[in-house]
Amino acid sequence: MIRKASTKSIRRTEPARARRFVLRITLRHIEPTIWREITVPDSYSLLQLHRCIQLVFGWLDYHLFEFEIGARRFEAPHPEAERERADSVRLRDLDLSGKASFSYIYDMGDYWEHEIGVRGIATDSAADGPDSCAYLVGGARAAPPEDIGGPSGYEQALAAFAQRARGDVEDLVEWLGPGFDPELFDLRAGNHALILATAWGLI
Repeated sequence: MIRKASTKSIRRTEPARARRFVLRITLRHIEPTIWREITVPDSYSLLQLHRCIQLVFGWLDYHLFEFEIGARRFEAPHPEAERERADSVRLRDLDLSGKASFSYIYDMGDYWEHEIGVRGIATDSAADGPDSCAYLVGGARAAPPEDIGGPSGYEQALAAFAQRARGDVEDLVEWLGPGFDPELFDLRAGNHALILATAWGLI
């Protein structure tokens, strides 16, 4: 006897749509506030987020870094790492819903503390697959140069810069570099750096 094929419908589970995080990154202990806002895929690891932050703040990735998310600590992957590896977890795997915030510390000497706040989470709307790029969408003021001495050193350098002081603080002024403008924020240049770094496989 020939059995009729089952007419029961087969339910197919739709794959989870990729999401993007909008993150506001604020440099602590400096006034007026220096901040950047970026949007990144939820597939990014914390190591990839670190590289994005380096680019949009103009840091040169000379020093160690650490993310603090609740009681968890993440650092660069290296043989002597004592904490979780920053390349071992993706943003989608962390509890970053709502108005979550966490910390990013760069350079344990100058100790630049950044507060990272989740400003929004959106479904990736790209028609031809998830968008793997990060984008800079906002910001304010120039970031300090490397090795200026942390927030206090940068404050002294800005005071000297404003007065074009000489003597003991002349080196601080020179460290800021020619053409330095503490109020300059270049959205186009920051975005260009992120897109190029993605294209070259550096993020």
